[in-house]
Amino acid sequence: MINTSEIEPPPRPLYVGANVTRPGDDNLLRGRGTFVADIRLNGTVEMVMVRSPYAHAEIVSIDADAARALPGVIAVWTAADLHGVSPFPDLAALAAPVAMLPLATTKVRYVGMPVAAVVAEDRYIAEDAAELVAVEYSPLTPVTSIEQALDAASPRLFEGWDSNRLVDLAISIPAVDEAIEAAGSTLKRRYRIGRHTAMPIETRATVAEFDGSRLHVRACCQTPHMMRTALSYVLPIGESDIRVTAPSVGGGFGQKQHNYPEDVLVCWASMQLRRPVRHQEDRTEHMLASAHSRDQAIEIEAALGSDGVIEAIRCHIYQDAGSGEVWPGGFCPSLTTAGHMTGPYRIDLAAVSVTAVVTNKTPSGSYRGYGIPEACFALERFIDDIAAAGGHDRLELRRKMLLKQSDFPYRTAGGAHLDSGTYRECFERIVELAEARYADHVAESDGAELIGVGYATYREGTAPSHYTVAGHWTGYEACRIEIDPSGTALVSSGMTDQGQGTYTFVQTLTADALALDLDRVRVRLGDTDQCPYGLGAWGSRQAVVGGGALLNAASAIRAKASAIAAHMLEANPDDVVLDDDGFHVRGSPSPAVSWQQIGTAATIRTLELPEGMDPGLAATARYEPEILEHEVNADGGINAAAAWVNATHAAIVHVDGTTGAVEILDYLVAHDCGPIINPPIVLGQIVGGVAQGIGGTLYEDLAYNEDGQPQTAFMDYLVPSAIEMPDLVVEHFGSDSELTPLGIKGVGEGGTVGPPAAITNAVAHALADYHPDVSETPLTPERVLRLMGKLPLPN
Repeated sequence: MINTSEIEPPPRPLYVGANVTRPGDDNLLRGRGTFVADIRLNGTVEMVMVRSPYAHAEIVSIDADAARALPGVIAVWTAADLHGVSPFPDLAALAAPVAMLPLATTKVRYVGMPVAAVVAEDRYIAEDAAELVAVEYSPLTPVTSIEQALDAASPRLFEGWDSNRLVDLAISIPAVDEAIEAAGSTLKRRYRIGRHTAMPIETRATVAEFDGSRLHVRACCQTPHMMRTALSYVLPIGESDIRVTAPSVGGGFGQKQHNYPEDVLVCWASMQLRRPVRHQEDRTEHMLASAHSRDQAIEIEAALGSDGVIEAIRCHIYQDAGSGEVWPGGFCPSLTTAGHMTGPYRIDLAAVSVTAVVTNKTPSGSYRGYGIPEACFALERFIDDIAAAGGHDRLELRRKMLLKQSDFPYRTAGGAHLDSGTYRECFERIVELAEARYADHVAESDGAELIGVGYATYREGTAPSHYTVAGHWTGYEACRIEIDPSGTALVSSGMTDQGQGTYTFVQTLTADALALDLDRVRVRLGDTDQCPYGLGAWGSRQAVVGGGALLNAASAIRAKASAIAAHMLEANPDDVVLDDDGFHVRGSPSPAVSWQQIGTAATIRTLELPEGMDPGLAATARYEPEILEHEVNADGGINAAAAWVNATHAAIVHVDGTTGAVEILDYLVAHDCGPIINPPIVLGQIVGGVAQGIGGTLYEDLAYNEDGQPQTAFMDYLVPSAIEMPDLVVEHFGSDSELTPLGIKGVGEGGTVGPPAAITNAVAHALADYHPDVSETPLTPERVLRLMGKLPLPN
């Protein structure tokens, strides 16, 4: 892989950093996008799942005769019919084996688990037929909590397992244990972050079309090449015979990074029927069968100095991974949590253990933030609790521990390599703004209202290695650039777009890298036949790693184009420069050679090329940051991220003492994602992330009862709207990373990280006279009233 220092920057920063309007937005806003549901292929049939109504049960029998007899029904399949379909492979050696098949065989492990697949001429017939499939179950005792899963007396979800522990990494560091044992002051607390999920505007959908030799899969996914590889593992077809394309995708947020049973089933069905087959989940299915997230309990114990400073910290992270049947593994967020448990602070002694358990709930997986909001919530609440318990000022306590400029480069206790940041600058700016606004709100209420201000400061690893959590792939990206005869650049990349502005970023960076106008750049993403193998969208990685691949390819294009121009100008190639005027001799803008002349010579008038030069002007490049580590090193640490973002958030809240409702009066963010390519896109990413963070902190809750039955439907799963969103203040601080192209650090997920900690700290501050134990989200009105002693605590 190419070293970052070898990547040439763009010759002119005309569009990078400017407010470039996003191409294609007009079509999406006017309803002209092409989503999977819009694709109409001749002969398409519809697939509907028969799903388990039980959380845990044995399948006694399945009778599909009545369904098969319904006019318009083409096929009904159960697990016994899926000849040639293999389980998804277990990738991560650290996890217990889960033989994930697309349909339940002898047992169901969560409400919504697919049991049978019905294919019919249209969706209505398929829905009617699914209701006619008679499945006899023998119910089993469900496991519905982390505590129950850890109980040795609880039923095992998987045969052959000796417990319900999917991952169990017990880390003991003697120096940490000794420091805590010898400390004059310690504190131990437990925090719990609730279960919620992404709610993209488009639910999961796939259309598969097999023509007898090749399989074309149109899917709303974030990782087309990874999906192609996954399908080749489980279907009786080679990877080169599979094409995956991602049309317009209505949001992903990590949830569409995974490969699901329905994806396999539509492909297998099309291969059997030789007809296009579509599956589109409805919103109820989405809540039952698409990956959930968060749902962690984190125990923290620390040795404290007399001033409250954390001298050593010991943590145990417990994740409820649901049934664990999602690919790649749904336990992975807990590993990311572990890598962030010392936050933006100088805590040199730390030991973090991880236990992910399986329960009879929908499988857990990726969601924006991917384990980092959990770490921030627990650590920032812990610091406020230290301050309250010891009589310390919570802001001064943070100041004493926050990393400062002289600390860089800094290697954390967990192995993260931090090369830059504005930790203290962001913190001080937000404190200045928030304290003034808090004082104004208190003054306006004459001190009669429950008003509080809370803070959250954090670091966030971006552009990570996939290998560390899945045992496959690493952290590279690929890009191909080709110049056509008109001098237009066609850019093809393994990156993808789910609405976050990837097309704009690629177009902008290419235009500057090649000194082209924006309309002379065409971008192609999300097609495994047309784009080089890449890893797609996840981990706030695309600008960091995809940008590096793009700049590498552009450098190769410029080098060959400069040689062609030098030949035309009868000049030394070392004297030729590229700018808005074209290629010309340094210091002499005229004569100049245009990109159209270069493209024509390279493709049509090839006799104009220098002697011995091959026709064509194209380059494919890959980039992977050297700083990435893919396996734990000798000292037990790992730097699994290419760059590190930092930010401080503050929330000012009003708590209604009668209803328990929490209103956010102000929300403030100071954020450092390095140099900004497109300011409106960055602002949108932060605002959208904050909205999702607010939702998970105050409103969204995927609750289950003791029978493993979901208690939340879309009607009462309260996704925040514009009405619930406060006005946001967002300020940017830019510290360049020395380890990534252009110093970029990534921005896609940071907004979600701060809200759980900032809001809960603000509520705790507002309710200080009640001495509340604010240790769990979401902070629903009922939970707030319990914290105030106005409702009894649950058993």
